[in-house]
Parts: sequence; structure tokens; C-alpha cells
Amino acid sequence: MAAMALALSTPAASVETDRTWYLAGEAMTISITADDALIAYAELCDVNGLVAGTAVALRQGKGVGTVELPQELHSGYYALSVYTRHDSRAEQRLVAVVNPLRKSADDAIQWVATTRPDSLSYAEEAAGDGALMDGTKSADVRETEGHIIKARIGRTADGPAFSRDQIRPTLSVVGKQIHYFEGKMTDDTTAVFYTYGIGGKLPLVIEAQTTTGASLPVAMVSPFASLLPRRLPGLVFHYRRSEVEARSLDMQRHQMAIAPRKRELQIGDHADETAEEVVPLGYDDQLFGIKPDKTYNLDEYRQFLTIREALLEYVIEITKRKVDDATRLFIRRDYDDYNAISPTLVLIDGIPVNDTERLLDYDARRLHYINIYNGQYTFGRGIYSGVISFVTRSGRLTNYPVDSGAQYLVYEFPE
Repeated sequence: MAAMALALSTPAASVETDRTWYLAGEAMTISITADDALIAYAELCDVNGLVAGTAVALRQGKGVGTVELPQELHSGYYALSVYTRHDSRAEQRLVAVVNPLRKSADDAIQWVATTRPDSLSYAEEAAGDGALMDGTKSADVRETEGHIIKARIGRTADGPAFSRDQIRPTLSVVGKQIHYFEGKMTDDTTAVFYTYGIGGKLPLVIEAQTTTGASLPVAMVSPFASLLPRRLPGLVFHYRRSEVEARSLDMQRHQMAIAPRKRELQIGDHADETAEEVVPLGYDDQLFGIKPDKTYNLDEYRQFLTIREALLEYVIEITKRKVDDATRLFIRRDYDDYNAISPTLVLIDGIPVNDTERLLDYDARRLHYINIYNGQYTFGRGIYSGVISFVTRSGRLTNYPVDSGAQYLVYEFPE
């Protein structure tokens, strides 16, 4: 019975670090072991909040990740938490960080010159129950595959508050392929998306629509659970001056080496669709491995000024109608009752279309393909009677503004 209880209380993941202590600005390499998981999450916190984190892809239960420690970290202990979505329990340990180049009001370190072989010791205040965690749990959802993304849902100015059951959050990767995900509301303000099948640095759009058709402001938040420690022990640092100086020089060289890459990422993050290093997904007409039932390559037709004219002239499979005073597109069928079962999902460069009139007025000369998928498709909680996918030549939503409140950003998915 004791052995069984011990096995059941095993943390979600175990972690090893490559050093016993770190300088602010160094790279921390972590080795993670977690059974039955594809991704592990690592976050470094002090009592004030999350200071650094990463997601680590696991193969056969093992993975290695790197956390770039910010140069402005204060000296002292930090709490490193590693967990997966299989279990709310987390592996936790103290990580010592030393900043010899900058003093801070948050420093909790005692410098002791010594020749002792070990560099660190716990302060006496480290003893005692509950020094690290206050019982806060990480996300209590299960991971099957892919990567988790969280978003915070706001409310419109002077608008009513909506409950979780009235909000429909979506996440779409911008490009010539369809990677569309519907989120799960964990409460009235937080949405969780489980993405899969994508990797690398890609543009995406996060949106939140209500059941009444209102667009709510939305913004991505840290994918980490932010397990903040209630308190942390003071750090007693037994140091050798030569060792600290040598490590400090190496750290500064490391920062100089990664500076160009950091600048490139900042350029890509702010330049949006004009960033050269951010390449949207290339053309792939398959949806869940299925080819479209009908494809219109607009290069083969006379170019009209608007999509409205192109649909009227060429695309007989698509019809429009009013639903609750809003224009909606549907795939034309032999019997109209089929459309009443569920709506048709309409996408442009992978992004859901909520304002059909705006789509119909969009410049058809920017379009390359119109793909029509019959049948029923499930995305998250949504069931759709067919999918209509408009693909532009650039795959970047050129001159097509996202809905009010939506967030367009460049995100680096773990490979």
C-alpha cells in the first residue's frame, strides 16, 4: 500500500539543470523526463511573477530545453516548476541566480568568500514547511498532443459581461493552409487552445465572438501556469572571485552573440505581414487529409473587382442568406433543411470570417483559390456543415483587417 501511494504521488515531470547556480543573463539548460506526455512546461518564478519560461518537446518521455535568463534578474533564489497537462502536480526546485553587475532592492543574497568546493548553501530560513508553494495548481486539463496557448478575454467598453458559455474563442494560423482551433473557456475570462500539427514561427489571429455576434477584445497571455511561491529562502552564496569573473565574461559574450537574433525576432514581432523572416504556411488544399470537393483557381477566370461578383458569376456551389439579420454563406445543397443543422465555416487565409459583407466586398484580384469542402467537420465544440476556404495569393490577409478586438501576432510554436 505504501509503494502504491508513493507511485500515485509522483510529480508530473522530473527536471535536472546543467549548473548548480546561474548568472543573470546566462542560458539555463534543463533536462526533463515525463512519461506519457508530448510537451512539458518549465517556468521560473519569484514571489512577484513569472520571469522566464519555455515549452519543451518530449520524445519517448525525454526532452531538453533552454531558458534564457534575463539580465535584469535580482540575486537570490527562484522557484523552477516543471509540469505537463497530464497532471496538475508539478516538479519544483530552487534555482540560485546571481547578478554581480546590478544591485536590486529585491536581492536576497549573502556573499561569503570561501574556498569550499560547494558554491551554495541554503539559509536557515529555508527550513520549514511550505517554503516554496502555496498550493496553487497548474492547468488541470489533459494533454493529448500539441501545444497549449492561453488568451485573456476582455469586455467591450460599457458593454455587458458575458459568461463562459456565451463566448466562442478561436485561434487561426495565417497562411494558405487551414489550421483552425476553437478554444475552451476555463472561466469567464480565460480561453485555452490546444494546437497541433504546426511548428515554427508563424503569424496567427486570436478572436473571441459571443453568441450574440459581438466581438470581444482578446490578448494572448503566458502559456505557463505561473505557480508563484509564497516565499523564498535567502541565498547564502559561497563564491570564488575568479570563478564568478570568468562566468561573467562568458555570460556577456553569450549575450552579445544572441543580440542579433533577438533584434530579428523583435523586427518580426512588430513588422507583422511585412516581416521577411516570417513566412506564412504554403499552399495545401487538404483539410484533415481530405481534398476539397470543388476548387476554383481564379487564374482561370476573368478577374472581377469583388468576391461578391466572382461568386455570382462563377461559384454556383455557394449561396448566401440572412440569419438573425446577418449575411451568411452556405454551401448550396439539394435540400435546405441540411443547412439548419449547423452553420458553414468560412475562412480567408485560415481566419474565420465573421463579417460576411466585408468579405464579399474584398478585392477578388487578390484571391487565388476558393476551396469548398462538403460534409460535416468538428473544430473544438463547433460542428460545421462544410467549409469554404478563400486563399489569397500572398497568404497574409493582405488588406483584409481582422475583426475589432482580435489580436494579430507572430508566435513561435515549439517544433
